[in-house]
Formats: sequence, C-alpha cells, structure tokens
Amino acid sequence: MLFPKKNDCASKEDLDEVARELKRFSVFTKLQVRLFLKKYRRRLLDIDKEPLDSYHQKLYREDLGETEYLDTVRRQYWFCYPALVRTAMEIEFGAEYESFSNERDRI
Repeated sequence: MLFPKKNDCASKEDLDEVARELKRFSVFTKLQVRLFLKKYRRRLLDIDKEPLDSYHQKLYREDLGETEYLDTVRRQYWFCYPALVRTAMEIEFGAEYESFSNERDRI
C-alpha cells in the first residue's frame, strides 16, 4: 500500500475519473500507476500533512462539517486518493496538466 488507509475516501466514480486522466497522460497499467505514484509518494504525504490556509480551512469546514473537519485535522490528512494522484500529475506534467485540469473544471 502506497498511501495510508485514511486517504481511501474516494467514490468509485472519482477513482474511475482519475484513471481516465492518467490514461490521457500515458499512464496505462497498474504497474505504471504504482511506479508513478511511488516516485512522488513522500512529497505527496508531506503535502497532505501541511496546514491549510484560512481560506481552505473555512471551505473544508463548511464542506465536511465540523466533526469530520476536526477529525481530518486530528489525523493530519486532507486528500483522498484521486487528489493525491492529481497532485502527482501536477508535479510531473506541470503546465500541460494544469491546462487540462482548468479545461476539465471550466476555469
């Protein structure tokens, strides 16, 4: 297991969506995905533990509710698996992935 169980909080739909994104960036097989994520594992876990700025604290508190928000603070994690994968893609593919994600999110 590359990432802690606490980060396993994504829906099947979210996992399917990020799998399609990986394929779009030529990451096709389970082995390729594993090696890709392993390359950034430590960095991703460090990012996941970073304190949130006040904007994101407010956003997550409203989105998650007080109890779940405080649990994520206590357990020091913010991202489910798809967000970790997307962060790795931002690191690896830079502007190309940023452009793709802006288009996906209609930004």
